[in-house]
Amino acid sequence: MGWLNDDLAAQTVEDRVRMFRKHLSDKADDYTVEHDRIRLLTDTDGDGVYDASTVFADGFNDIADGTGAGVLHWNDKVYYTCIPKLYSLTDADNDGVADKQDALADGFGVRVAFRGHDMHGLTVGPDGRIYFSIGDRGYNVTTAEGKKLHRPDTGAVFRCEPDGSHLEEFASGFRNPQELAFDDYGNLFTGDNNSDSGDKARWVYIVEGADIGWRMYFQYLEDRGPWNRERMWYPYREDAETTAVQPAYITPPIINIADGPSGLTYYPGVGLSDRYKGHFFLADFRGTAGNSGIRSFSVKPKGATFELTDSHEFIWSILATDVEFGYDGGIYITDWVNGWEGEGKGRLYRFSDKENSEAAAASAAIMKAGFADRSNEELVKLLSHADKRIRQEAQFALAKPQNIKLLGGIARNEGETLPRIHAIWALGQLGRQDATGPTAVLMANLTDQDAEVRAQAVRTINDICGREVPQAFRLPLRSAFTKLLTDESARVQSFAAIGLGKFGEAQDSAALVELLNRNNDEDPVLRHAAVMGLVKTASNNLDSFIETTKSSSVPVRRAAVVVLRRLKSPKVADFLNDADWSVVAEAARAIDDEEIDSKQGELAALLTRTGLPDAVLRRAMNAAFRNGGVDHAKTIARMAASDQYETAIREEAVAVLSAWNEPPPLDRVNGRWRPLEERKIAGIADAIRPALTGILGSSEAKLRSLGVELASRYGITEVAPMLRSFVMDTKNPAETRGSALKALDTLDDANLPAVIEASLKSDAVSLRNAARTILMKRDPERGLNLMVSTLTDGKPREQQTAITALAEKGGEKAMTAIAAQFDKLLAGTAAPETHLELIQAATESGSKEMAAKLKQFEASRKKDDPLAKYRESLAGGDAANGRSIFFGRSAASCRRCHKVGDDGGAVGPELSKIAKERNREYLLESIVYPNAKIAKGFETVVLLMDSGKTYTGVVKEQDDETMKLMDANGALITVRKDEIDDQAKGLSGMPADLIKHLSKSDLRDLVEYLAQQK
Repeated sequence: MGWLNDDLAAQTVEDRVRMFRKHLSDKADDYTVEHDRIRLLTDTDGDGVYDASTVFADGFNDIADGTGAGVLHWNDKVYYTCIPKLYSLTDADNDGVADKQDALADGFGVRVAFRGHDMHGLTVGPDGRIYFSIGDRGYNVTTAEGKKLHRPDTGAVFRCEPDGSHLEEFASGFRNPQELAFDDYGNLFTGDNNSDSGDKARWVYIVEGADIGWRMYFQYLEDRGPWNRERMWYPYREDAETTAVQPAYITPPIINIADGPSGLTYYPGVGLSDRYKGHFFLADFRGTAGNSGIRSFSVKPKGATFELTDSHEFIWSILATDVEFGYDGGIYITDWVNGWEGEGKGRLYRFSDKENSEAAAASAAIMKAGFADRSNEELVKLLSHADKRIRQEAQFALAKPQNIKLLGGIARNEGETLPRIHAIWALGQLGRQDATGPTAVLMANLTDQDAEVRAQAVRTINDICGREVPQAFRLPLRSAFTKLLTDESARVQSFAAIGLGKFGEAQDSAALVELLNRNNDEDPVLRHAAVMGLVKTASNNLDSFIETTKSSSVPVRRAAVVVLRRLKSPKVADFLNDADWSVVAEAARAIDDEEIDSKQGELAALLTRTGLPDAVLRRAMNAAFRNGGVDHAKTIARMAASDQYETAIREEAVAVLSAWNEPPPLDRVNGRWRPLEERKIAGIADAIRPALTGILGSSEAKLRSLGVELASRYGITEVAPMLRSFVMDTKNPAETRGSALKALDTLDDANLPAVIEASLKSDAVSLRNAARTILMKRDPERGLNLMVSTLTDGKPREQQTAITALAEKGGEKAMTAIAAQFDKLLAGTAAPETHLELIQAATESGSKEMAAKLKQFEASRKKDDPLAKYRESLAGGDAANGRSIFFGRSAASCRRCHKVGDDGGAVGPELSKIAKERNREYLLESIVYPNAKIAKGFETVVLLMDSGKTYTGVVKEQDDETMKLMDANGALITVRKDEIDDQAKGLSGMPADLIKHLSKSDLRDLVEYLAQQK
């Protein structure tokens, strides 16, 4: 019922019924109101008796409520996630209406974000807890125990007991993890979405306490800031550059896979062939059916983490949003139908494997019979069942205090691994209620011969430790965990490291530091686990920890900084002078990202050193900027002038100086809200002045232009001679020459009149435009005359500027000139590049004469031309602004699907050479009417054959006789055209309403940019 949230005015029951009826395909005949819910009654067979009813649960339509995006039915309750709350719904009388609605937690979704970045992912963990996720709308939750969970800038995964108690943040730093899935061994995974900036979606192993790295404010930086610059979304050590720049505080993804990960499930073990044991199924939503579907893959251990195996397209050419396995063995898939925005309808499909249906039917019978009345003997046998769901329910049924001895015997039995693991998990469920008995039993498994059993025993005890550990167990457990830090299994080591941190004993730090040393940064999950262990142990003797780690290896020092970062300790600045830049970078990140303001000065002081990497330079400059002062400005000005730095850093230095006295509210490095008070620091111009020669003397045109604007901003008149030379030097780009001329105007240079005269005679159109625009202000009469004459004598680009300037000027002479030009538009002789300016001028003029001309023009548009009302956007655009729209503007978000050069997504056709193949009309049409012509290789068709068989796929090739489709399995199928009885055309995955997000000027700029891609 998400549509209901779109009309907050619907407050009465009658209003809600009206809205509900409007969205039903079959009208309801009457309704009743029960428990503040509406039950709609329908007579489907027309016999005068109501024989169908639909319950509309009213109660999630508060102004703060978001989209209901997660539903889980378990143990006679329905868990429901709907920002801002996690709900538990109970239907005691089984009438289909919830009698009790409890909010188990409140405070999710504290900010607005993209559609779908909501609460979702509800699933039952193997530990008997409820797990769920939220996208990057953030949260500010107070748990039932009074603990504050607060991250307003990112997504996270949570878990809690079934009654909502002991809610905790399990991992954070996600962008939008739609769903969660556990494998047979209790490992949790998700597919996290990309940010439409050329980055890729990620398959993530969710480790307790992990920070995946995403922050919502990255979204509003055109280049996504550190997310892209520091390769935070790349798999660990993907290449040398990633290894050099990726932060150590994040837990990187296993692999980049899918473009729009949404629904996710794990194969329960029955219903398909043996190939799919241990496989995940991920819905890959890519905007169009032909390019979307269900991916399947498995994972295998790689140290303490995993790697992907057997990755393939399982069911393809369907715009899937979710995938689940039914108890009947069927695979259920929800279908969005088409497009990013949706059709307002959907489909539900069921797929099945007849050859493996018998085992699925047997599983369904067991699940239907339930587990409450089964004997312990039956339940123990079911722990070995092929169906994960049955094993898990049997485990939950056995998790009773009187069964501790029985469960301990199963856990110690050296038979099959999976039944032993389920017994261990059942003991963990009991241990969270009363630690003593289960902990004593589980300790025996810490020395088991089976590495997976050891790992599960450690992880389960960790969960108990996180709640409460009897004093008698503390020392033996710490001793056992310390030994396990050298276990042959990296997986066991990782859980043992996290476990030691639960105790928080300072003397355990040395063993964890040694683990970091041995790992040598090879395994990121093992590094994370050691950090988790050290956060609490090190905090109890911080000075000793720092002294020990400062003289250790580089991997240890980097990890030590991450520990201090998690503690938000100012002592992180002790590592700013480290000999290794990767350690310094980690410290700089911590101080800037965590706003450790007391150490900003020490961070800024790094700018006096040479050889700093990008991550340090940007943050040190930011620290200097935030501290302010003339000395810091001088340092940054020297950087801007020096060719020892990369151009991007020099440009950032100039931008910092330009904002010095009027600091914007957003942080310069990562875009978060971090306002400074406005300041008027005297002497900034003097600090900048000596550096201007180096800035303006750069070989980079953009840097010179920025330098010109900088001198203009601070009124540094001494650069006037250099600015004049810039204007006069025909070797300079027109952009630089125009910027210099505008700066001379701002500085009120005495020689400006002569420079203007020379500029008016220039071959550069943009320079002539700039000169005329300045004259309109300095010599209005002459400037006006020049603009008027330009309408007949100038190039189209000059005419554009003249029309806009004259429309802004107003007056009889200006409007007469525009009217004459508009007559040319009516006669079909006006330059195409000026059509949009003329239409805008007429629209905004307020003149009855111009209104009449505009009406005449609109009437002249060809009725049979679908592009008629957009043709003024065919020519005359600004390619630079078009590029910004293509790559940077989220509403248009072209690069989400399309690639130009090496940047962008692979969902739609690559556009790097589109202008060699297509003209401007095609480009315009593809934006405003994306379904008119779908690019070759991206058409989806459904074919009904004479034989009755149906084929669905993407058209790859066709001739007069045959058509080749790529089917759901990625295979090419050739069909004869004379055997096709009927066919339906699929739609483009490009949003049909994209034009709503673009003005006609934006549209023209985008067309211009694409028209230059040859």
